[in-house]
Amino acid sequence: MQAISILRAFYDNYIYVIKQDADAVVIDPGHDQPVLRYLQDNNLELSTILLTHHHSDHTGGTAKLKQVTGCNVIGPDNAHGQIVDERVRERDIKDILSYKVEVISTPGHTMTHVVYHIPDLKALFTGDTLFIAGCGRLFEGNAKQMWNSLQKLLALSDDTKVYCGHEYTEYNLRFAATVDPDNIAVTEKLESVRKTLAGGGCSVPSTIAEEKRYNPFLRTDDLSIRKHLKMESASDVEVFAELRRRKDYY
Repeated sequence: MQAISILRAFYDNYIYVIKQDADAVVIDPGHDQPVLRYLQDNNLELSTILLTHHHSDHTGGTAKLKQVTGCNVIGPDNAHGQIVDERVRERDIKDILSYKVEVISTPGHTMTHVVYHIPDLKALFTGDTLFIAGCGRLFEGNAKQMWNSLQKLLALSDDTKVYCGHEYTEYNLRFAATVDPDNIAVTEKLESVRKTLAGGGCSVPSTIAEEKRYNPFLRTDDLSIRKHLKMESASDVEVFAELRRRKDYY
């Protein structure tokens, strides 16, 4: 049984389950029913929930799961009211199952958003900060905050797997093609993702190395993107802000 399983919720949300022996950890359970079915079908006990941020499509199943299982809930400030048992912040390290889970603060989408990095699994659970070929909307933070948050994730090893909160990949790549039209990595990835989705699969995970090749929000220093935007002399943050503005209206 693989250590990480992917569950679907709502139209395009992903919930992640980390398994070890008979124990399980769940990341961002927006809905309780997919998780409860999975636990029952695989004879697993839920020990911990990890929340990346407070939006209901990532937290909505938390109360029911805690009621049923008595699990421990870990999340940032304002993650889900009083349901959070342990509040975490930048550079906290939690011992969960047999893994060290590193907390990285990533304000931008929300001001208290965090992501979870598990080096032994080479896994990064990014919530709504980093998507495959995209990034989250700036609901609470600003462009500089989000850009700085993404730089933290770029500093992780290239083979780190990216497990994001939504299946937005095809749409993100279609946008990437409008601002980075000569990038063959975008074209190839879009073709691959379309085939995967048509076959009923999902596009996650990617890796940090892959994101560096086709995610325009991580490529603010790329001259071809800057020329396309007519922003050759702009700062990285200014380029990022323009990309995010265009994506908002795409």
